[in-house]
Amino acid sequence: MKNLTYRYLMLLNHSAYQKQMYESITELNLSIGQPKILDFLYENDGCIQKDIAAGCQLEPASVTSILSKMEQEGYVVRKKEGGNRRSLYVYLTQSGRKTAEKVRIAMEKMEETALNALTEEEQKTLMILLKKVNTGLLGNEFVSKEETEESEE
Repeated sequence: MKNLTYRYLMLLNHSAYQKQMYESITELNLSIGQPKILDFLYENDGCIQKDIAAGCQLEPASVTSILSKMEQEGYVVRKKEGGNRRSLYVYLTQSGRKTAEKVRIAMEKMEETALNALTEEEQKTLMILLKKVNTGLLGNEFVSKEETEESEE
């Protein structure tokens, strides 16, 4: 192969991950976007749709559409709380939580497969570099999220 570019490697990585991930959860019959939202809600149950959009890097309109389908399928419920009529809070149902657990297991296996060829030190270096790249792409949005997560640990 010719000199591999960053964009080619990232596109290849994303495509391979997406394809293998969906193949590993075929029996769940999830559509595009649903695994990401299930994974996000597993850690952030009861958040508003705006937070899901930001956390999953999806357009708010896409989140609304995906959540509508997930609600019809019994994975989530949306509720108004505290007299706030403008914001709907999204919660996993029991079925949604079980499905999210299956998705998370599949994601962990994918991560293990992807990183298996790297030493522990190389994995740490890769994470540092990817965080820098994400900060370059997402700016303060990514930095703020990272700082919040690190301060919670």
